[in-house]
Amino acid sequence: MAALSDADRTEAARAFITRIYVALSQTANCNNAQIKAAIDATDDWIDSNATSFNNALPTAFRNNATTAQKTQLFCMVALKRAGLL
Repeated sequence: MAALSDADRTEAARAFITRIYVALSQTANCNNAQIKAAIDATDDWIDSNATSFNNALPTAFRNNATTAQKTQLFCMVALKRAGLL
């Protein structure tokens, strides 16, 4: 999947703030600019490491799953690790 546009990154930052600081009532210890910078860095990292992630997947899944399904797999594991599933 392609890296997000700046508008999509801004939207993701807003969604993070709403989910983490509002819905989950966690302490807001970062400001909007810091969160947006973290979103930018994360999206860049995902884009830079997509090939490595794909190569780490079992061959049968790698060869049969769509790019969207691979991304969803990554997200599900990350959400579970964060205690959000």
